[in-house]
Amino acid sequence: MFTKGVFVGLAVLIGTTACASGQIEVVAPPTTSLTTDPKIPLPTGVLVAVPQRNREDPVKNQFQVQVVNGSDERFDVTSVQFVWDGFTTPVTPRDSIVVSGQTIDFPVAFPGATCVGDGTRDAMPSVDAAEVLLGLDDGSVRTVPVLDRWHLVRKLYLDDCLRQHIDSLVAIEWADLHEEVVAGRPVTAGELRLTRRDGSGTITMQSISGTIPYGVETPGTDTVAYAALIVLQVDDSVAAAPIRIVEGRCDPHALAEVKQPHMFVAQMDLGDDVLVPYIVIPPEESWIPMRLTADEACRITGKVTFVGEDG
Repeated sequence: MFTKGVFVGLAVLIGTTACASGQIEVVAPPTTSLTTDPKIPLPTGVLVAVPQRNREDPVKNQFQVQVVNGSDERFDVTSVQFVWDGFTTPVTPRDSIVVSGQTIDFPVAFPGATCVGDGTRDAMPSVDAAEVLLGLDDGSVRTVPVLDRWHLVRKLYLDDCLRQHIDSLVAIEWADLHEEVVAGRPVTAGELRLTRRDGSGTITMQSISGTIPYGVETPGTDTVAYAALIVLQVDDSVAAAPIRIVEGRCDPHALAEVKQPHMFVAQMDLGDDVLVPYIVIPPEESWIPMRLTADEACRITGKVTFVGEDG
């Protein structure tokens, strides 16, 4: 389905800001184009659906179908569904009224891409064929054209096809996460592990970045500049490197604003000397222990004083 090297340049389509499934916060404001392509003008006088994403949406694995009613009609909406050859969402029940001149956002679950061919932009189904089906209270269904104004549909498709491609080659995971004491404060220790699947060549994790509440340390690995973190050689089935998840930002304001604290972004070389991003999320059962460990480290190091503490 996929061919080696076909994802050259896809990394530039993935906007990241320092912030969370092993990863960074991967978000884009709804008023900012997600690619270098210009935004598409919004037509007037018609009913149209504009896909977009808010800061809270990536961690919920959803996006927004923004219905813009430029017509003079009123719609009593009972359901919403995004339909496209690249991905189709489940039917989402709603109980909303969209009057003339109104714009309303309907959250829908992102189901994952149905990748065509090699999963790249050249083979991607035309976004012009996408549509939104609005179920109405009289039992009818209104078909609404989709305007991918922020190029979000394309981004969701390409990002997920890239993820599926990497997953087909190698399993990437956090393993054996547990608490240890380092330099007088607790950290979450363990390892990052690569396990070969269908990939036949050398696969490299060049680096992995922290998030807002967590930093990443790589004890015992080569400290030479640009040295790779993990190299899965041609004859290896498994390769791993020790890792520590340590406290990052400790100030309450920054922690309160984080939407994706567990999304760490690894830079992967799949054997063609091109780095592509991959989100590595720790197991969900480790999230609370990680947070408690980091909070205790923040307290011990004096980076923050939590409410209720003396002094």
